Formats: sequence, C-alpha cells, structure tokens
Amino acid sequence: MSTTTRQWRRTSLAATATLIATLPVLPAATPASADAASGSKASVWLTHPSTKTYLSKQSSVTWKTGPVPSGSSSTSGSTITVDTTRKYQPMTGFGASFTDSSAWLVGTKLDRRQRDALMRDLFSRRDGIGLNVLRQPMGATDFTASGNYSYDDLPAGQTDPTLANFSIDRDRSHTIPLLKQARKLNPKLTLMATPWSPPGWMKTGDSMNGGGLRPDAYQPFADYFAKFLKAYAAAGVPVRYITPQNEPLHDTSTYPSMYLPADEAKTFIKDYLAPALRKQHLSTGILGYDHNWDVTSYPESFYADPATARQVTGTAWHCYAGDVSAQTVVHNDYPNKPAFQSECSGGSWEGEEQGSFAGVMDNIINGPRNWAQSIVRWNMALDSDGGPTNNGCQGCRPVVTISQNADGKWSYKPTVDYWGLAQASKFVQPGARRVASNTLGKGSIEDVAFTNPDGSTALITYNSGTTDRTFTARWGDRHFTYTLWAGAAATFTWAGTQHGSTAPTAIGSVDLPFRNPDGTKALISYDSSLLAQQPQVRVGDQWLGYTLPTGASLTPPTGETALPRDNWQATASASSSDAPPSQAVDGDPATRWSLGHGMQPGDWFQVDLGSKRTFDQIVLDTTASSGDFVRQYEVYTSDDGTTWGKPAATGPGSTLTRIQLPTTTARYIRVVNKASSGSWWSIDDLSVLAPDGKATANASVTKGVQRKSAQLPDGTRLSVTYNSGRGAATFDVPWGGTTYSYRLPAGAAAIFTTRSA
Repeated sequence: MSTTTRQWRRTSLAATATLIATLPVLPAATPASADAASGSKASVWLTHPSTKTYLSKQSSVTWKTGPVPSGSSSTSGSTITVDTTRKYQPMTGFGASFTDSSAWLVGTKLDRRQRDALMRDLFSRRDGIGLNVLRQPMGATDFTASGNYSYDDLPAGQTDPTLANFSIDRDRSHTIPLLKQARKLNPKLTLMATPWSPPGWMKTGDSMNGGGLRPDAYQPFADYFAKFLKAYAAAGVPVRYITPQNEPLHDTSTYPSMYLPADEAKTFIKDYLAPALRKQHLSTGILGYDHNWDVTSYPESFYADPATARQVTGTAWHCYAGDVSAQTVVHNDYPNKPAFQSECSGGSWEGEEQGSFAGVMDNIINGPRNWAQSIVRWNMALDSDGGPTNNGCQGCRPVVTISQNADGKWSYKPTVDYWGLAQASKFVQPGARRVASNTLGKGSIEDVAFTNPDGSTALITYNSGTTDRTFTARWGDRHFTYTLWAGAAATFTWAGTQHGSTAPTAIGSVDLPFRNPDGTKALISYDSSLLAQQPQVRVGDQWLGYTLPTGASLTPPTGETALPRDNWQATASASSSDAPPSQAVDGDPATRWSLGHGMQPGDWFQVDLGSKRTFDQIVLDTTASSGDFVRQYEVYTSDDGTTWGKPAATGPGSTLTRIQLPTTTARYIRVVNKASSGSWWSIDDLSVLAPDGKATANASVTKGVQRKSAQLPDGTRLSVTYNSGRGAATFDVPWGGTTYSYRLPAGAAAIFTTRSA
C-alpha cells in the first residue's frame, strides 16, 4: 500500500480543539488529479479507522499493460475485473435522514458558523462529501426531540376528515431550513418522504403508536400526503419519492408505527393515494414496502397486480433482516421496477470503530451490487448518548455526533458512517451507472464500480478480511496492483474509455436483456450465488431449479389432492411449550407449531405419515405469523425415519412455502432449516399433496413471451422466460421428464436452472 503522508487541514468539523483538532483534506471534484484526468493513472483515496486515516489522498497508481500477474504469488493476490461496457442501474445517490432529533440538534446546538460548516461538509461536492439523498420522516419517529407529533394532531376522540387543521409549521423551525440549505449546496439533491404513522385519529387505536389504518381514513390519509407534498414544494423543498408507511410489518406501542399489510397497502395506493396525487397534479413517485429484505412477497404483490404496478415506481428496502441478495431476487422477478435502500442504521451492536466501519462499507458496496439506486443511512446527527430518542433505538449511530465539551461548548464530529458514505458520495455522481465487476467476497476484497455522467470511473474497494490483501484491478487491457490493509477502504478514480474486451468468466455473471414494448430494456443478471435463492429439486443426477415470482404459479400435469392427516405424528428438534408440533398438522390454521428460539442451521420439523404414501408437494403455511417462515430449507424423505439419504429439494422459504418434489413414495418427511434468523420458525399448517390423476390442460405460449438461455462459468445452464405483455402469460415447461404449466404475470421473469447434483 502507498504510505504517502496524509494531507491535513484546519477544519470547521472541529470547533473544539480538544474534541477533534484536524481532519484530512476532502478531495476536490473528480477526476482528482491531472494524472487521473489524462488516463495514465488512477487517483486513490483511503479510509482506515484503525490508523485514524480518513479519506486521505494517496499516491496515484499507474496503469500497466500486458499480462495480469498470476494469483499464485502471495504478493500478487487476486484480480478484480471492471467492465464499463456492461451497465446496470442509474444511481440516485447516498445520504441519510434529518430526523426531528437531527434537525433539532443541528438547528439549536450549533451556532451559525458551525451549522454552515457542517452543511458544507455534508452536501457540497467541492468542499464536502456531496451527499445527495435525504429520506425525510413525515412527522414523529423513534427519534424526535419532544415526543409524538403529526401534521394534524387532535385531542383523543376528535377527527378532521377534511384536514382543516393540517400544518407543517413545526418543520419550519429547524427541518425545512436545513433541507433548503442542503438543496442550495447540492442542487441535485433528491428527497424521499415517509410517515412512521398517520395522525392518531386516522387509526384503529386513536394513537400514533401501533394500530392500523381505519377504513374510513384511507381518503383522508391520501389527502394528507398530497397536502404535505404541496406544502413542502411551496416551502422550497420538492419531494421526489414517497412511501405509504415506514416498516409496515412492524407496529409497536412504544413509538410511532402502523401495521399495513400488503393487501391494505395495495388498496390504499391504487384507489386512494395515486388518484389523490394525480388530482393535485403531483408527479411524486410512490415506492412500495419500505421494510426489510426478508419478506419479498410484499413488494412483489404490488407488481403482480397490474393496476397497482402501474402506480408503484419501485421498492424501498431496509437492512435489518434477511439478506441484501433479496434486492436482486426481486429485480430478476420484476426487472422493470427499481430498488432503493431507504434506511440502514449502524450502532453499538457492531462493536468498536473498525467493526462499525465494516457495517457501513458492506452497505455501501453490496447495496448497489444488488441493484439499489440509493444508500440511505438513518440519523444524520445524534448527541453523544445516541439521542434524543422517542422510545426507539438504543445505540443507533448517526453520520455525525453533536456533543458538548467540558466548558459547555457544542461541536460536531464525523462518525465512520460519514467516512464510509464519503468513499462513495464524493466520487459517484447522481446519474452514474453501476458497471460490471467481480468481487473477491467476504473475508477478502469486496468492491463495486460505477461510470459517471462525465465519463470517469470510480471503483470502491473494502478489505473485509483480517489480513492485508494484495489484489490486481483489471480494466480492459490495463491493470494495476494494490495492497489494502485489513479493514481499510480505498476508492480509485480514473478517466478514459475502456480498451480491450473482458472474458465473461472474469465477471462470473451473465446478462440477458429483453425488450419492452416501449423500447426500454428489461435486464436480468444472474450468477451462481443466486442458486440458493431459488427452489431446486433433485431429479436423478441433476438439480432442477426455478424461480416463482409472487403471482406466478407452476402447475403439475395432473390435479392435486391433500393427503388425509389420519395417524400423522409430528415431531421437531425443539418446540415452544405452548406451540407443540401437533398443532402444525391439526388442520386448524389458527394454531401453530413454533420452534421456541431463533432459527439456527440444523433445526428440523418432521412428519410421520403413518404409512408409505405417494406425494409431490409440501405446503408450509405461516400466514398468521408472516415473518416466521423457514429461511432456507432442505427436504428429506425416508421409509424408516432413520435413513434419510440426500436432500430431495432445497430453497428459500416464504410466508406460504410450496415445495415441489418429483413424485415420491415415503413414510417420513423432514424439513431442515439451513439459515440463521432471530425469528422463531413457525408452521401454522402443513399439508402434503399428491397427484389426483386428473389431467390438467397444457398451456399454449401467450403473446409477449420472450426466451433466452445462457451458461454460467460453473456449468450451470440457465433458461429465462420474460413476459413483456400486458396480461399474465401461460406456457409449458418440460421439467424432469414431465410437462408443467407455468403462469407468469405481466412484467415478470421466470428463471430455470439445471446443474449436476
């Protein structure tokens, strides 16, 4: 690694010398040097918290031509290949949220000089790190300085269906001035807005904390959004995107929240919110869901319904449960709908500064690698105690900390979130396109690459391993080699046009573009890591895999009938005392079996059918407890309950998990969980289906169906069917010697894979 001496400046980031005296020079607008601009070299900017190095300019690296060093030497490492000819999603940008707590701290605890300096450091592309996305709460959250509030508060028992009492005046004191200042510093700033709760009088419990939306409040709540958007625009703060509800599957009695299941959200968006925006001539985009990665069926249910799909721009994601690859799964299921990460907070649970920085960089790199157009951290500013809170998160970490020193003076200090965001936001311009690159993965060098509107390229790297790593970055016919400390991030920027081709095996993924009727492109990108995210069935010596977007169905050539449950016996690796295994097979969906602890690999649930039976499908229903489904399953069958052999099927779980099998005869069925989760695995109802012998009609190909095939570097064969039509398409799928019928919603894609077992 380059050991160039860091450049420093006296900075307004440290109004109190004892708190933080100096910080590194922030980079000028990219390209950052004449060498980088000429294309002969790449500029390098480094952050390494363990050595107190923050966004430090390093010696530029020189591009070389000729063979890339082999990976056999401990000094040459492995190769990251960047292919700027393969382009993916445009980037909206990187940022955080001026919660009420954040705005109050910045607006009341910092003097004018400090406040102006902070805003420059946050939003200026020339003098700061150029943040360009803000996700703004509509009213109170779990971070407010003085309790709950909405824009139309009333005493308990009163209502205001015409919103005569509506006012955004509370936001005019601190929040709106900061938003206006941010827009002035960065005119390309994008705002999102989200309510944690409507006014209490719109809800079943007459409180902002918990509860649901009253049926007679759908229209007032839609009008509430329209009034907010018009009032903010009039105040000089236009909002580009809204979401109907923050974390709609989480409601709590301790801070503002509301349970809004997918069916209610669809009705609200389609019949009330979208019409209200149109009536007021508002072009604000509606993002659906705004919650965690672990329930992909929620946003996909919007896309499966054509009437709702027309009103929903894309999906907003949070990072607190599930895996980031869910963004790619949903993209490939419905490739015309973009993804945005709207909230991800780090905190004390990540450990000290180095561990915290690892969490930020994971978000910065793997969010965009999985199609996110924005990366938004949570609180922009909090005090040294992580507050003020409103009965919410304890230990959440902000982008900057505002604190008071011993003599009573207030100042601010950046956290690792600031520096992590800086590694991207300073160098990735709004409108940049993510481009293809391979990654060396967890425990090594992770990366993501972008091409900016001005033609420059930015490669963001992070060493998530425990030892220093030397790697080679290859771009067309050029390359450089660099050593990155363990726990360090480096951003490389350069200008110029790629020369030379890139072998598909160097990236590891394949891209399959499809045509839309309006001339746009629907792009499916797939690599072998996604195999774990789709159901797979063992047929002979092959694994046959398939995806099943929400709204799609795969129907066998004969009808299905549920096996009678007489003499069934259910057992499990563990059970909650009030939810025994027998309640999963009692035919009553109001009862359930529950594991009794957070899911761990190896947890299992087993059914003895009483005798050998023939079946071809297992259904696990967790509808009454939608987040408690098995995260990753393997299915085994046995004649004696002792010898299980190889798994017959594997795949991800969902609220309603339908596990297809080849026609199987066995007495015992065991479902094994293969992934960890804090949720308790539950089954409300388990059914086993058998073919009834009654033939179902084969489907003919529907107009609008497009097909493409490819092969991955590991030999996996890929076949993709895309429905570019306006209605659902049906087609036959020859699969394992049997022909199934597949129903695919408009705008959706189905992926079929074949690989050796």
